Amino acid sequence: MNEELKFNPVDQFPAKVEGEQFSRTVLLYDKDLDNFDLGYYDFELQKWQAMGGFQMDVICWSYIPTPNELQVSGFDSVTID
Repeated sequence: MNEELKFNPVDQFPAKVEGEQFSRTVLLYDKDLDNFDLGYYDFELQKWQAMGGFQMDVICWSYIPTPNELQVSGFDSVTID
């Protein structure tokens, strides 16, 4: 499995954005796994931040996969304007 696609515990932080006080954007997963959101770790505040603005009990995170890392085939494409 690609390193970018694994789940990581909340006490292990994502890579920091160079020159900033926060991490790369990641997917944050709620404790019931029914909910997830984009988020980041704020190194200055020393806490996780969800971009959706709602309360989450984050249990793990993962990097956002890029399409070329995924094995997706058999889908028809559509053109959008």
